[in-house]
Amino acid sequence: MDVAAFPEGDSAFGVRQMIENTWEWCSDTFRPYPGFVRDPYKDYSEPWFGDHKVMRGGCWATRDRMLRNTWRNFATPDRRDIFAGFRTCAL
Repeated sequence: MDVAAFPEGDSAFGVRQMIENTWEWCSDTFRPYPGFVRDPYKDYSEPWFGDHKVMRGGCWATRDRMLRNTWRNFATPDRRDIFAGFRTCAL
């Protein structure tokens, strides 16, 4: 989708397309937030702390109810089966 296609979704700072085209790679290592409580499904996140990177937002294939810029996912950068990209900025 062209970055200017949905100007009504621009942030207060004028940033466009924060979600929906691709998951956005972050430089953060996937670690628990303060106060983390283990999920009953033990294999969900805890085993991946420390060796995966954070991805934010969602992509065109993500369910609508899960699309938000605060959504945090995780993967290793060598994966080629996920819709992930990165954002560049220029001032």
